[in-house]
Amino acid sequence: MRVQTGGWRRSGHAGQHGAVIVLFAAMLMVLLGLAGLALETGQLFNRRAEVQSLTEALALAAARQLNGSSSGVNAALAAASERLTSTDGLLYQYGRARISWNPAALAFAASAQGPWLDASAAASAAQGLAYVKVDPFQLDPALTLFSTVFIRAFSAALAQVAVGAPSIAGPGAINVLPLAICALSPQAAAARGTELVQYGFRRGVSYDLMKLDPADTDGVGAHYLIDPVAPPGNAGMAQDFALDTVKPFVCSGTLAMARVTGGTLTVQGPFPLAALYAQLNSRFGQYAAPCNASTAPPDVNVKAYGVSSFFNGAAAWMNGSVPPLSTQAATTYPAAPSGTTEALWTYADPAILPANTSADKYGPLWSYARAVPFSAYVASEAEPASGYLPYSATQTSWNLLYPVNSGSAAPSLKTAVYPAGATATPYQASGGNFFAAPAAGAPGQRGRRVLNVALLSCPVAVTGISMATALAVGKFFMTVPADSSHLYGEFAGIAAEQTLAGPLEIVR
Repeated sequence: MRVQTGGWRRSGHAGQHGAVIVLFAAMLMVLLGLAGLALETGQLFNRRAEVQSLTEALALAAARQLNGSSSGVNAALAAASERLTSTDGLLYQYGRARISWNPAALAFAASAQGPWLDASAAASAAQGLAYVKVDPFQLDPALTLFSTVFIRAFSAALAQVAVGAPSIAGPGAINVLPLAICALSPQAAAARGTELVQYGFRRGVSYDLMKLDPADTDGVGAHYLIDPVAPPGNAGMAQDFALDTVKPFVCSGTLAMARVTGGTLTVQGPFPLAALYAQLNSRFGQYAAPCNASTAPPDVNVKAYGVSSFFNGAAAWMNGSVPPLSTQAATTYPAAPSGTTEALWTYADPAILPANTSADKYGPLWSYARAVPFSAYVASEAEPASGYLPYSATQTSWNLLYPVNSGSAAPSLKTAVYPAGATATPYQASGGNFFAAPAAGAPGQRGRRVLNVALLSCPVAVTGISMATALAVGKFFMTVPADSSHLYGEFAGIAAEQTLAGPLEIVR
């Protein structure tokens, strides 16, 4: 019995030892499987990150090239292709694998919500396109199909996992002031004799933007505050018009949207100039909270081209008539009788010269921009990238453009003083009487005195919140600082929205 019992013990120990080995092997396999699963899951997440990083880089590279023309669309395709195919192009799989290029991966749109156009359709309708979407599933299939070893154990359907999502890049803001005024005319371009007139405005003529209304009934200008955060086609909220919300946008001259056309804007009339003129004057280095030199730099040239300083004096480039000019802009044309509908504009605007038009009725001329011949107009774009060749700076040009039927001759251009050059104007001076540098320590930004203002299709209710359509963006140069009731701007043409886009960002 002892021998037999001892045998049983040896046999029992052997059985236990074998069971431990089997259990250890099973646990090892489980641990190895878990380790493999964890490693593979990490690789899967890394692939997702690689795909996202890659599509975002392609979207940004392409979006930088869009300029409202078919050439911009073609440049966007080339830029994205170059990011993949160049010797230092984008790689994946920990920098070991290269992706083949497919132009079908790119789509274009005017808003981040679409509708999306392929490259061919986008090139045929490029105006307004500002966003690029990159679909990784249109690129090399090896990029977005991740083959698994351990994850497939849960389901055969997981043998390959689709990885990635489209990335969209475009501007998050536009350099347009949250101010809208009525277009004086719905026509994008018209001839006034030989002169180009755009949406009823004349280049080189100064306007008080608070005293314009093409459908006037009360002699009071029509002007509006734009909801700075509700993009076209989206209804804004009353709280968006709170001064604390609006002031930073007035300081920077921006709106938190990519464009102002393509849908109705939410606006509120009238524009509260008395509460916002101090922020507008940051362009002259005059600061009121929340503006500061970092977020709202002054212009490089802060010289005020006021009547008192620049007419009938040594610093003048033009002479006024007698009596001297009394306002900083073209004189408001006599308002129509109350209750009637007639344009509230200036003496410079009617096609037929109003009676009693003397030289002083035109106000300051050509401080920032000169008039442009209608023959130079290019209908296919807001303005050529290089600008228009304007009228020459001669008294003959002024006699043609600014005639009078009362008092003395047309405004007198001091050709000996006016800056020399085919397109030069006083603002472009870098020294002398026409120039003043901003305060020391405040780096200036060229063109900050140009206010990009939405031109609305009117009539629009002059009070309360309304929806309005922007026809275009007009450029108005601040000749002098604003005050509580006047905002003077010299019309300088129409801006293409693409040129006003703020920094690009990944929308999603």
